[in-house]
Amino acid sequence: MYKKEVNQFTRKVFLSYDFNSSDKINLVKLKLKEIGFDVITHFDLVNCDNIIESFNNQINKCDCAVFVVTKKNSEKFIKEWDIASGRGITTFVYIKKEVFAEDIKTRLGNTEIVLWNDEDDLANCIIEEMSRYVYRYSNRAYQFECIVNEIFKYFGWQTRLATKNDKYDILAQKEGMKLYIEAKSVRQRMINKSTIASALVSSLIFADMPDSKFVLVVANELPVSIQEFLKQNNDVVVVDIGNLLYIAEHNERLKSQLLSILEYSVEDILPKKPTELMNIMGVTNDGAKGTVYIEENSNDNKTIQDLIIELENWEPMTRKSTEYEDLCTTVLKKLFEDDLGKWIEQQKSNEDLYRFDLICNIKEDVQEAFWKFIEVYFRSKYIIFEFKNYSDTITQKEVYTTEKYLYAKALRCVAILVSCYGEDRNAKKAIKGSLRENGKLIISISNKDLIAMLNGKLKGASPAAYLYNKIDAMLIELDK
Repeated sequence: MYKKEVNQFTRKVFLSYDFNSSDKINLVKLKLKEIGFDVITHFDLVNCDNIIESFNNQINKCDCAVFVVTKKNSEKFIKEWDIASGRGITTFVYIKKEVFAEDIKTRLGNTEIVLWNDEDDLANCIIEEMSRYVYRYSNRAYQFECIVNEIFKYFGWQTRLATKNDKYDILAQKEGMKLYIEAKSVRQRMINKSTIASALVSSLIFADMPDSKFVLVVANELPVSIQEFLKQNNDVVVVDIGNLLYIAEHNERLKSQLLSILEYSVEDILPKKPTELMNIMGVTNDGAKGTVYIEENSNDNKTIQDLIIELENWEPMTRKSTEYEDLCTTVLKKLFEDDLGKWIEQQKSNEDLYRFDLICNIKEDVQEAFWKFIEVYFRSKYIIFEFKNYSDTITQKEVYTTEKYLYAKALRCVAILVSCYGEDRNAKKAIKGSLRENGKLIISISNKDLIAMLNGKLKGASPAAYLYNKIDAMLIELDK
């Protein structure tokens, strides 16, 4: 049975608090999870004699820490803050006004402090500040750092992600050699010169260090002028998207993770060997002693065949809707990960009145004709997916509900409605009516359609061409 893959690249925040209102702290934890954090609290500390050691173990897993300080927990806060600041992670400190004293101010130095008195204001302040933090340090950039970190770990290097005071993103060490790695990722296909320039300034710090190299890894293509400049610079090793595709070519897990964060198509980008990096890491292809191979090939065809079997044997009466959502999301990623990005699940709309199951965006410079057709003629950059684990065909009710999520001004005019057994006659009429009267495109597909696309992919056929044929038929048959 398919099991949902846990996202190992989710940011973690340590939340230390003493709220009187459980509703307020639950709201804070919920909102932090919604904006992309895995929340660890002091209640997650294991029961042991050395609480500081336990806290130290937890804080080492986190990217930032939020401290809410009251009279009750002020002494504990100082000990926890010392550990967090010593590790160099970003801290957010909220101190109740009546507790704030000169000794705390002196201890915290230049740390920015927010004073509070009302828990309602406090909860909103934490949520707003953490939302700004996520905006400044985007999930895409963070996830790309994690992927690059995984690549170097795979080659046998000891790695660690940098703290806020470091002038690099990742430090990799092996047999006395140090690699100072800067990871850069932008939305568009071509990275801009200013982003590269800022990274090259950092490289000057490490230029004269013995037994070390500065490695710049970008999830994009490089401008020609930058490529020419870098050829003359022996102090920097550069790895671009073509090199990354070569590294991950036979590692399905890393390749899937890499493609999932890209917002442009790599269909026409050829993998190319990063010769200089491979030499530094001691990686060869001649079978010499000590050679490290990228052989974690999970057999893509086997994965697809397993998904087909799962769909063929699916019983909606005995399986949960969440299981169906997980399975469908995995199938869709397998079919369309080259063309669609983000893959954001369980999103709310219209002031929480409605919730759709999955939303993706069409990657920049996509080459697949179907997605280009959607972009140009339906002016849609985002695709909504809805999953219905019904034991019968869906009705017009499900079509009308899905239609409410579509909004032209948000570039969201297309939805794909996935159900076990497809749609009934009235649902088909409703789909045509939505297209004819409101210009909203809803494509209904069943488990059989998913199986057909997976089988086609095994034979080298385009899954998107299958969808193109469906809407071709719909548009040709559409009456006034």
